Amino acid sequence: MHEFLDKINTPEDIKALRAEDLPKLASEIRQYIIDVVAGSTGGHLGSGLGTVEITLALHYYYNFLNHDSLVFDVGHQCYPHKILTGRKDRLGTLRQSKGLSGFPDPKESPFDLVKTGHGGTSLSTAIGIAMANKLCGRTDRMSVAVIGDGALQEGQALEALNHGGDLRDLKLLVVLNDNAHGIGPATGALASYFSKFRTSQAYTKARREAKRMLSSLDERGGSFGKALHDVVDHVKAGLHGLMPAPHPGVLFEELGFFYYGPIDGHNTQELLDAFENIKRPGKPVLLHVLTKKGKGFNNDADDFYAYHAASTHKKHTSHLPKEYSRHGTKAYTDIFVDETMKLMEADSKVVAITAAMLQGTGLQKVIEKYPDRCFDVGMAEQHAVGFAQGLKLGGIKPICAVYSTFLQRSVDQLFQEIALIKTPVLFCLDRAGLVGPDGATHNGVFDIAYMGMLPNMVIMAPRDATELRKMMRWGLEQKLPTSVRFPRTQAPKADTELPDNQPIEMGKAEILREGHDGVVIAFGSMVYHALDAIEEVERDHGKKLMLINARFAKPLDENLIARVIESQPVVFTVEEHVRHGGFGSTVMDFANRARLETTKIEIIALPDKFIDHGQRVEVLTEVGLHPEGIRAGIERRLGLASRASSQSGAQRPISTKSVV
Repeated sequence: MHEFLDKINTPEDIKALRAEDLPKLASEIRQYIIDVVAGSTGGHLGSGLGTVEITLALHYYYNFLNHDSLVFDVGHQCYPHKILTGRKDRLGTLRQSKGLSGFPDPKESPFDLVKTGHGGTSLSTAIGIAMANKLCGRTDRMSVAVIGDGALQEGQALEALNHGGDLRDLKLLVVLNDNAHGIGPATGALASYFSKFRTSQAYTKARREAKRMLSSLDERGGSFGKALHDVVDHVKAGLHGLMPAPHPGVLFEELGFFYYGPIDGHNTQELLDAFENIKRPGKPVLLHVLTKKGKGFNNDADDFYAYHAASTHKKHTSHLPKEYSRHGTKAYTDIFVDETMKLMEADSKVVAITAAMLQGTGLQKVIEKYPDRCFDVGMAEQHAVGFAQGLKLGGIKPICAVYSTFLQRSVDQLFQEIALIKTPVLFCLDRAGLVGPDGATHNGVFDIAYMGMLPNMVIMAPRDATELRKMMRWGLEQKLPTSVRFPRTQAPKADTELPDNQPIEMGKAEILREGHDGVVIAFGSMVYHALDAIEEVERDHGKKLMLINARFAKPLDENLIARVIESQPVVFTVEEHVRHGGFGSTVMDFANRARLETTKIEIIALPDKFIDHGQRVEVLTEVGLHPEGIRAGIERRLGLASRASSQSGAQRPISTKSVV
């Protein structure tokens, strides 16, 4: 039982408490998050634990229901916010199928204005809301953005600071949550800038004096108080010149913000005092708060990643089946890392790049061995692509490892820096496909479309571990930009019944099984799912289908595809990507241009909608991309009795043909 938390269901319940009760409530919220997330659901644990007091103080002071506005950046800081806005009793469903999202989500609550899973977006949104309030005469409303110091490195965030600081009479509060971490330790010049004054006692003492002055001015009030406010605001700029460098406010005040801080982000009274003291400035305010990521959970661990996220308890996953019968135990990510290490060992010109994802992409292991040849550019995917171009132009061989969903942010750089002049960079897209618990913001299901639209781009996907290694080695030596996409799952076990991986040749697919009753052309992660499906069709119906491992989405193996369209009664394409702009769509486009019979082609892909969170196998089942769903699609087209439809209570797989 919790003395205070049990009584809290809405922000209005918080306002009924005394300010001196808030630290106790914060402690109870923190322990509740640890119990639920670390003990059961899994999720982004550390960020939320670091923002408990910030979130509590914001809801205590402001009214975020149809009045003031609140945007989190990155969105996984929002667990305390969910608890305080009517979702406390559902926290146990976090990131589970049909449960709460791990990010803010307007479908869940009116307190969530946006769904934010990518970093650096909050300031633009908050500035837009603040300007809308000004234009509509809503001068009593505050627009608040809570942004982590890691997300502040994003290009969009810096663009927003540049614009927002030039706007006057804007009721905008930027809460900079400075915890010196992203997923791992923060990197880059901005991180170094912040770290130098996190423990600067001289500057902190000076700011306390300024805070006392501002409080005194507020007590005096009237025109006298306002006049002195203006004087102090000007004097502060001169004081910066007398302070030991660096001065935390210089950067932001030069950009036009009223800077306040740094203050203790775990002291609710300091936070409330700060909110009161920043009411007057007449320009955007940046409140700098210092917090400890993962506060209260494994903070003494040497491993920086120990408290970033917690794993899902086995009780949520132990009952789930394997994705497919040959599902292995080694993750594609681990295979990528092993091969990267081998390539770097064999060639001193090979380097690796990632954007604030050393741990997620596995490159943490690489940077420990090759600290001068592995680069974490921070949360800056656009820069990562441009940086890769420069490295290649300088005679280096870059491997750019970015999650599929995050590389979306670099489409302009992929166009101009890479495709336009055929810069031969190797892109390795982790988390390509459905990621599971992180859901719609993190699903990597658009990369074939956004990379495939660009001339000169080569797009591949491996069927297994051996093929991933071969594609990486082959791609690194090409004279065109090349991408290899692979999913967040385990690679299949070796299958002696299938032919060995053939050498990689530009735009060439491989036939894995012969058959005359139809053909399934599977791309990348769907090869073994499709293999299970056609084996079941053969066993139950005696129909033997050909299986082709596409290997390439661009360029297509047009000769082979034309041959099977002409010779087979039906052609199925299977992919873990949205239908529009995907592999099957490309096959259909080719068939149409070649005047082939397009009515033979059946595309099995993701429907035209965003797919919510759940365990990966659950989500694949929901969209009909598990073996049983693929089998059902084949049976429907061939006019065969479907096992799925005949089983009582069985979920009918979704046909992408019917939902598009």
